[in-house]
Amino acid sequence: MLETSSFVEKEYFKKLIGTEGMQIMENVPGGEITDEEIAKLSGAKLTAVRKVLYILYENRIAEYRTERDENSGWITYLWRFNRDNIKKIMEEEADGILKGVKSQLGEERKGMFYQCQCQRVLFEEAAAENFWCDECGSNFEYVDNEHQIKELEEKKEEIEKWMREIKKG
Repeated sequence: MLETSSFVEKEYFKKLIGTEGMQIMENVPGGEITDEEIAKLSGAKLTAVRKVLYILYENRIAEYRTERDENSGWITYLWRFNRDNIKKIMEEEADGILKGVKSQLGEERKGMFYQCQCQRVLFEEAAAENFWCDECGSNFEYVDNEHQIKELEEKKEEIEKWMREIKKG
């Protein structure tokens, strides 16, 4: 069962499998279960259940094993959820996003940017082109990037707060 009392985990799952996926998974009992049983319990279409299960499988949250029926030869997939991986995966994802934001923040802080109608470039590139863009035929004008820096700092703080919440568990 993917039931969780953690707001951060709920938001993570909502982002991962959506509201419909959350509704499908909220009544799934612990232990092994087939996709057909999940569909019956949730009242959802089998294709929607399988889509959610595959997303969770790709993200190492759902696992399955197979059993072959000796008489019919049919293969049955028995699904279970690996709750131990959830926190680890969330931490890895947050860490990757944080590294990217920090890198972008560093670039914004050290760079001086110019912009035309079609692109934003560093001073060096604008100067090399004599502050003229051949692509759109307009001048490169100085752009104050304090707003971008502030947004990135806020995003960094938000991710760091999220990471603290994940570690609290």
